[in-house]
Amino acid sequence: MTIMPVLVQIFALFFVMAVGFALGKMTLLDRASVRGLSNLVIKVALPSLILVSLQREFSHDLLGDALVTLAAAAAYYLGAAALGYLAVRALRTPRKQVGALVFSLAFSNAGFVGFPVIISILGPDALFLAAVHNVLFNLLAFSVGIVIVSGTGGEKFRFPVAKLFNINVLAAIAGFILFVLSVRLPPVIRQPLELLGNTTTPLAMLVVGAILSHVPAKAVVGDWRLYAVSAVRLLALPALAGFICLAAGASPQLLGITVIVAGMPAASNTTLIAELYGGDTETASSIVFLSTLFSVVTIPLMALLLA
Repeated sequence: MTIMPVLVQIFALFFVMAVGFALGKMTLLDRASVRGLSNLVIKVALPSLILVSLQREFSHDLLGDALVTLAAAAAYYLGAAALGYLAVRALRTPRKQVGALVFSLAFSNAGFVGFPVIISILGPDALFLAAVHNVLFNLLAFSVGIVIVSGTGGEKFRFPVAKLFNINVLAAIAGFILFVLSVRLPPVIRQPLELLGNTTTPLAMLVVGAILSHVPAKAVVGDWRLYAVSAVRLLALPALAGFICLAAGASPQLLGITVIVAGMPAASNTTLIAELYGGDTETASSIVFLSTLFSVVTIPLMALLLA
């Protein structure tokens, strides 16, 4: 894919996000509507997209690529979490903010924003390995991630076994099993899933824009550390991930997926997990807002480098 079509598609993503922002400001997408659309994307559209993306003809080479992707994802999340702790320590971050900021560096918005960007830059064929990569996100964000956000856990800590096997993970597991067994879904099932999956990108970008419209303006002019962490999240992490992938001889597709995941804004789950498990919700909301806002600039730059 040449550079101009990629930039046009990236522009289209952010144009839809801008529409969502405007609709949020006009209260046509209020908080209740955003919550409903978020559930629709996460629980219906995204798992449909994941399941359909895994409908690939089985081959030992593709299976090998999937296993390598899982190993690369595990190494990435381990490294990102370690780097997160080093970064917040170097910034002399107040103890209250540590959990939310480390989580924001360890886990990006890999599915909600990352999948549409991966489609735009790498094409729909990359969704197979992207879905495999995202399994590690779900398993780690709702286990290790909760420990990070809540510190030592404390009285509020509850290991979320049910969340480890949320519908997106189950869709990925089911799709992977179908792939290994060379089972193709019949058209009567596949086509409706494709239609639902195709709504993921526009709905996700509308929701992100609407969420940004409801974040208080004071979040933009908050602690300078939030800007530094956003720079690490959007610039340092993808650059480091790309360098390591090149040094390790990773395939172009795996390199692209890893760099895109690393260069996404902080996961929207940062705020949700902070609220549920005693973390700093104000810091969590602020870093999600700022990193998403700045990604309007950094994602097109990343597209230029990867195209």
